[in-house]
Amino acid sequence: MEVSPPFLSEAATARAQADALPYHWLEVSHLLLTHAADDFEDSDTVRRLLRDLREVRMSKLRKGFKVLGPGAGVKMNGVGGMEIAEVRGFVGGVVDGMRNINKSREESRREQEAEDRENGLGGSSYRDDEDDDML
Repeated sequence: MEVSPPFLSEAATARAQADALPYHWLEVSHLLLTHAADDFEDSDTVRRLLRDLREVRMSKLRKGFKVLGPGAGVKMNGVGGMEIAEVRGFVGGVVDGMRNINKSREESRREQEAEDRENGLGGSSYRDDEDDDML
């Protein structure tokens, strides 16, 4: 027997994967355990299981970010709202790190181009009198 809340349509539950969690599963579980803990037979076990589930899911998300290469993306299907909020800080750090790495590369490339121009090796500059030299 599966009980769904009245506001959840039948179509929404029929399309969901068997192992899918609701988008706000972490928030709902927190509210239920905070305000209705006496309605659970063993609320401490439920808390522990939810904490373990959350830790496993966050670990999987972090591992997904570790294998990212330049220009890669992360598929985040089935991730809840609070999980996204928690990962946001981690992702921000990763993005800042990538920007710093690329910034260093860009600065060294620009320095090399400037040095090449000073030494007369830069072929990208255009002079008006180059056309006259060809005549």
